[in-house]
Amino acid sequence: MKARIQVLSVNERKGNKNGKDWKMHVCQCIAYPLDPDTGAEVIRVGELILPKGHLVIPPGDYDGEFGIVVGYDKQIGGQLVRLIPRNKSTASYASPEKTGQVKPA
Repeated sequence: MKARIQVLSVNERKGNKNGKDWKMHVCQCIAYPLDPDTGAEVIRVGELILPKGHLVIPPGDYDGEFGIVVGYDKQIGGQLVRLIPRNKSTASYASPEKTGQVKPA
């Protein structure tokens, strides 16, 4: 599934759990998914967690690609796979594959 995403800000969160350091990047966003009944964009405001290894992105307009995941509680849900820049102002960042931040499967 794809949806238009406007990233307003990106915040780093980090901590330590059970003696292991962790870090993640959370995007404050406006999402514009399509209404399944009308096909019109609807507005949703919330947070997206960048996938592990995803390059930290600047604020801007993106196409978000989402996949299906099963959580620890066995609930099926969506998860961000990647954000693809929609215009030149946000396209200047390099893809994770080119920077070596993500290793191909």
